[in-house]
Amino acid sequence: MLDRSEVNGGRGRLARFLWGRADEKEAEIAMEHRNKNKSVLVVANNRELQYMLSLRLISAGYTVYGAENAVEALELMEKHPVDLVLTDYCMPTMDGLEFLSVSRMRWPEVPVVILSGERDSHMVQEAVDRGAFAWVRKGAETTTLMQVVALAIPQSVHV
Repeated sequence: MLDRSEVNGGRGRLARFLWGRADEKEAEIAMEHRNKNKSVLVVANNRELQYMLSLRLISAGYTVYGAENAVEALELMEKHPVDLVLTDYCMPTMDGLEFLSVSRMRWPEVPVVILSGERDSHMVQEAVDRGAFAWVRKGAETTTLMQVVALAIPQSVHV
């Protein structure tokens, strides 16, 4: 789990990068409060992608767990309940669709968002049919992804 202090200890430029203008401090505080105690699992074998997503989620007040592959993610989910999973589609051993199927069987209350560079509409439909909350194309604006996260989190129900 990444610690917030590792990400933006001094706030400064990183805070402005993540939040735009420095005068949006009130919005940042409100967002952090709303997202407190909400957790997101980021599954990506690309460490840079995992780190960038984690930075953005932590800055929004979420607790973030990271896994480099689907097997590691499933093990982590056994130990730590999460409110949302963001998973890369293309991973070794088990791809995002396979991971989606397994995670939905074991944790049907946890929404899963698949991230991919693929634009194949059949693949997207397959993900939706298997229960994906959303399919977000890599390279989409961070704002778009954060809106999907904000919509998906309330769908999570811990039993």
